[in-house]
Amino acid sequence: MSNKQPDEEAGRSSRIPWVPVFKKPSIDFRIPDIELPYEAPQKYLLAVLLFLVVFLLAGGLYNLTESPLPMGQTTSRLMPVFQSSSEQFLIESIIAGLFFALGSGGFYLVRYSTRFAYDLRTSLTLIIIGIVTVLIASGGILVLYDFKI
Repeated sequence: MSNKQPDEEAGRSSRIPWVPVFKKPSIDFRIPDIELPYEAPQKYLLAVLLFLVVFLLAGGLYNLTESPLPMGQTTSRLMPVFQSSSEQFLIESIIAGLFFALGSGGFYLVRYSTRFAYDLRTSLTLIIIGIVTVLIASGGILVLYDFKI
């Protein structure tokens, strides 16, 4: 038997003086290594950027500065689209934002289909669904624009 502490026998030598009668606590006072994730911030940045683009394209800045009416009304029916290209209703910008978001989702599905390069059925299904949603979104924006003019 040796007179060394159990920590010193394991290969760790300590410079802190300690009374041999008491057990030495095994607390490590090193600063922890904190590593920042590399994937998550890029995904969040792209999501915020996409939201900002959809917000601007849908007329969000106009809605914040002008505070437009929610929806127009004539004597006989409701009008969701303002008949002038210089003004808009709030519901009109919400519908346009939904169409822009739908189109962005379609482009994402087309991009996501490239992950299934060796699974032909899944890849083609995602491409077809993505292209159909982009076409629906484009058609919706064109119909909304035709109502406007």
